[in-house]
Amino acid sequence: MSGFVATAPTTDPPVIRSGDWYPPIALAEVRAVLRLDGTVTEARLTECIALAMSTVEDELDAWQQQQEALGRTSLADVPSKVIGDTSRLVLLYQRAVYATAKAELIERYRDVDSTDAGQRRAEAMELSVDDYRRQARYAIRDILGRPRATVELL
Repeated sequence: MSGFVATAPTTDPPVIRSGDWYPPIALAEVRAVLRLDGTVTEARLTECIALAMSTVEDELDAWQQQQEALGRTSLADVPSKVIGDTSRLVLLYQRAVYATAKAELIERYRDVDSTDAGQRRAEAMELSVDDYRRQARYAIRDILGRPRATVELL
């Protein structure tokens, strides 16, 4: 037996911030919630989360401006139910960001294995991509207070 012992890095896990209005997203929490292993590098996860935050916040931009006009200085300040110790709106924002990032990660990892088995797995994951995108869309619509489905008569 050797005398070497592997230790984890002592640095704090990164947190991605997008201004003061939206809550920061901790990469360690993202990994736990989405069950991501070490194959997703910190750099790739950081990029996906940052872009997911941007996408979600673009969808909420007009709503955010309305809330700021009412004097609300952060998402947590918008009146909402509190679940545990967290505003329901903050939970929905996190869900939208996590789901958007997970959908992108699934799409990007598809090209890693181009064998026949890899292609079948990619086709099976297509449903998950759609599921994650739907979760993100539902969370955004819930924040906006809009129905989840839009129906038009032709």
